[in-house]
Amino acid sequence: MTENKVKKVSKKKICFIQIDEEITTIFERVKELPYKDIYLVVPKRAILLQSVVNLKILKQKLEEINKGLAIITSDPNGMKLAHQAEIQVFDHFDIRKAKEVKEDENKEESALLSPVNATSNEIDDALPSRLPRKKASIFEVVKQLRGKEKGFSLKTFLKERKANKLTKESLNLYLPGGVKKFLSILLLGSFLLFGFIAYVVLPGATLYIEPAADVISKGSNITLTPKPNAPRELKSYPIESRVELTITHPSTGIVSEGNNASGTLTIINKQNVPQDLIAQTRFQTDDGIIFRLQDAIRVPAASGETPGTVEAYVVADVLDVNGVAVGARGNIGPSRFFLPGLREETRALVYAESYEDMSGGETLVRALVKEDDLLAAREKLENELREKAFAALKKQVLSEGNRLGLNLTLLEDSDVVLYQSPIINVPYEFVNQEMDDFEISGSINISGVAYDYDALLALLKSEIVNAQTPGKQLVRIDESSVSINVIELDNSNLIYKFTGSIQGIEEYEIDPKLEGGSNLSKKIKEHIAGLSIEEAKDYVQNLPEVNKVEIKIWPLWSPTIPTLTENIKIKSMSQEEVIEL
Repeated sequence: MTENKVKKVSKKKICFIQIDEEITTIFERVKELPYKDIYLVVPKRAILLQSVVNLKILKQKLEEINKGLAIITSDPNGMKLAHQAEIQVFDHFDIRKAKEVKEDENKEESALLSPVNATSNEIDDALPSRLPRKKASIFEVVKQLRGKEKGFSLKTFLKERKANKLTKESLNLYLPGGVKKFLSILLLGSFLLFGFIAYVVLPGATLYIEPAADVISKGSNITLTPKPNAPRELKSYPIESRVELTITHPSTGIVSEGNNASGTLTIINKQNVPQDLIAQTRFQTDDGIIFRLQDAIRVPAASGETPGTVEAYVVADVLDVNGVAVGARGNIGPSRFFLPGLREETRALVYAESYEDMSGGETLVRALVKEDDLLAAREKLENELREKAFAALKKQVLSEGNRLGLNLTLLEDSDVVLYQSPIINVPYEFVNQEMDDFEISGSINISGVAYDYDALLALLKSEIVNAQTPGKQLVRIDESSVSINVIELDNSNLIYKFTGSIQGIEEYEIDPKLEGGSNLSKKIKEHIAGLSIEEAKDYVQNLPEVNKVEIKIWPLWSPTIPTLTENIKIKSMSQEEVIEL
């Protein structure tokens, strides 16, 4: 086929390129060559093949001096870049096909070249030629040198070597003094130059920066309506529920037919004046049981360090301070009593103690329904009806959401959730009846409105992503921070306007590939270049964009940051993923 025919190329030169050879060096090498077409054999990962710009520049320079350029390489990336630069590229050159081409002295030099999809690529004049006669062996060479026809042996070789051994003479190289001094200075200068280059170019520093983070909050005005038709409108779903409840309430009225405990107290007065106590004066224990003085009495004043004392007969009350019948609970042992009718500062000076048990208390109590019990039961039932109704309304919202396949959520606002007046049956006929407890029943209707929480969350997420601060990136959205504040409502038409807000976390851009990180990286590098490690760390640590910084130096013993900003690298320690919608 025509595509497989050999292409003849005249006036060519093949050059082998080093892996680290720069474009300027390559051009200087080939521009003076007396060849029209230049073929460059380029190894993998060579500097020349790292940039399409390098290839285009080299091609343009050669075209300016009327030279053609072709690339021979097995580097896939280099092939791709060569095609982009519109340079002919071959994958290799083949010696075997070159042997098939006959030499023609009357014609120009020629080479067999195959394109990149061919199996070979070869050039005649760059290949070694075969000798016209058979190569002589080492034995034949030795024979010719010796001028002998006899065979070569180790004994003969050693004998000849001894006979022709050269006399050892020392080789003295004489150099004038000026040359020696020049060479010494040149050598010393080379070492100093190398040391300077190593000091300036080789050191490197890498800054690992943890970016500072801030809380960002974004709010948006949203409307709930039965027929949404705008970007910030969501559909409203009306919800209703009814609750019926019966509760049991205890009777607090008491009919006591038992006996009250009684006994003797010793009343103690530490004042310098006597203390007069009237009949029915109360003496109370720490447990709230009250005993009353049966007769008026005067407690004598204290005499020096000796308090005045007097004994008195007391009887327990029917109920304690909490309204609970005392009965047998009044049979207490020796105790201390205070007088609740006295001021706090006087209670420590006038008090009573019992040194014997109180006795005679007997419990026999019957409960009685009072009108206050019915009123308290009604209030308790209303509160429980509201709690049960609200819970039932939320349950109804969940049921409706499951039916529609939506994540419905109740709009919990006191002006949106409406309670109707409860209907309660109060049993007034129980007043003054002896009952331990009684039942009371009632019902209540409740209504509200629900919305699609997922749709609201998506809307708020979009708002907060679009509200990012320049130079920062959003890394987290707190879905639990969603809050709603109703600002306008129309219950009759189920239209509600509210402000929905959400919070997120954004951190400063540190990665130099980002716009904010690029500006920050440039500022840091320009400021810390040449500083000591501690000075550089203090500077970076005090930047508002930085939460924490770590600096690693190469070589490890280097005391300062490199003076070349190109040798300073900055990397972000953030483990968060940027949120994008």
